[in-house]
Amino acid sequence: MQNRYVKSFLSSAMSILPMIVIVILLSFIPYGSFTIVPLDWLNYLALIIGALIMIGGLGLFQVGAATGLAKVGEYMGSSLSRQKSIVVVIIFSFLLGALITCAEPSILIVSSQVDISPFLLIGVIATGVGIFVVIGVIRVVFHGSLKIWYLFFYFIVFALLCLISIDEDMAQFMPFIFDSGGITTGSATVPFILSLGAGIAIVRGGRKSTEDSFGLVGMASVGPIISMVFLLLLNKSGFSAYVVNWFDGFSNFGEIGKRLLDALIPTSSTHFGTLLEVLVALIPIIIIFVIYNFIYIKLPKNKIKELMIGFGLSYVGLVVFLTGVNSIMSPFGSFVGVYVGLIEEEWVIILIAFIIGLVTVLCEPAVHVLTNQISDISDGHVSKKTVLLSLSLGVGVAIALATARSLFNFSILYIVVPGYILSIVLMFITPNIYTAMAFDAGGTASGPMSVSFVLPMVIGITYSKTEFGSESVEYYTRSFGVVALIALTPIITVQILGIVESLKVRTRLRLMSNVGDDPLDAEIIHF
Repeated sequence: MQNRYVKSFLSSAMSILPMIVIVILLSFIPYGSFTIVPLDWLNYLALIIGALIMIGGLGLFQVGAATGLAKVGEYMGSSLSRQKSIVVVIIFSFLLGALITCAEPSILIVSSQVDISPFLLIGVIATGVGIFVVIGVIRVVFHGSLKIWYLFFYFIVFALLCLISIDEDMAQFMPFIFDSGGITTGSATVPFILSLGAGIAIVRGGRKSTEDSFGLVGMASVGPIISMVFLLLLNKSGFSAYVVNWFDGFSNFGEIGKRLLDALIPTSSTHFGTLLEVLVALIPIIIIFVIYNFIYIKLPKNKIKELMIGFGLSYVGLVVFLTGVNSIMSPFGSFVGVYVGLIEEEWVIILIAFIIGLVTVLCEPAVHVLTNQISDISDGHVSKKTVLLSLSLGVGVAIALATARSLFNFSILYIVVPGYILSIVLMFITPNIYTAMAFDAGGTASGPMSVSFVLPMVIGITYSKTEFGSESVEYYTRSFGVVALIALTPIITVQILGIVESLKVRTRLRLMSNVGDDPLDAEIIHF
């Protein structure tokens, strides 16, 4: 157990510290009469405090998720696959998919950043996830072709987006709609949904059980895009204008404490604070599992105790992590973006964004789980370093493109349409297992660090490059979409890795089949 905590905190430190180091480096790089990001000793201290809080919170949450949320996914997946009643499978798959989404840190972070009712935003996204978890589970149960299902539902996605693109007012929110799919799959949902899919696939068995254990995360991320489109169609006036809360660093030590306290406890009827927000998110999951366990699974008391300890650690860790994010990390993200946006040379801004992107993917804990899975499935032929390098370059390009959109204000469709067409074409060339992992990979790359630092940074750049301090819907058009692009690039890079690996395997088999063709080989064998 102690080793698990050490590994978790080390993993959390590797996730948080690289971004902190980049901010500090930017504060030392000269630009004009000052540095790119001006920081004094108090703000360095705030960064360190924020980093320690987030490392501790994320570490506890990861341990809790592994022993609580993920285990619930395994138990429920194994049990649901044995259910004879498809109605029971549908009801509990939907409830679990929807409720686990409500506890996702990335969604809780975004809901606190936008001026949209958090209940409406989280409710609509959770409904979309719940429906598509059901669809994904049914596919696994009946061994449906993942490629055909993806092709069908992405056709629906783009048909709906064509519908809203006709209306200029609704079209402005398209980047935000794409982001809703990316923010869905993070630290809470990925381990849970992966475990749910694996549990069902293993029990169902069959020659495609390994393939079927992947793909559920990718399927779940389609749901929020469709559900958000329907929300916008029902509410054609759109969402409230995005308001940037200007943050110019901390001026005194007391302000750090005040921000931490304000993030932690309720301050109004719309701001519950992380103490209540996380409690409201986790309790329904526990209730649903307890009911299902009482009727169907009937786990022994010691297993129930372990699960409850896991949920307790998840609660404390998530509260601490989100408090650090909302009070320190997100404000510093916009702070860095505003000052980077003041640089006159656009290519320098895009270059800085690209470098931050190279590091961002290394800051997501789930990415390292993905690299291990790919390495294991390829028997080590595709190394972890190769996967990390390809994902790092892909996310670097994604954030650079998002920054270019902020600077030059072009439609996100110019990127996502060719990107998804390419990924769909690659589906029919790539081995099935890599296609399944590729669509899951998007969820691993677009995690808490993307929405807590990178998204506010791009918003800050937009803040500087438009009418300084303007409050308009322009932020939805120009700044959002970065999470969607971060989720898109791993799909392409992992599929390309799969193609390369399959070519290597074919080459090895061809070389092996040619052994013995040389007459000298025959002479040696005869001897």
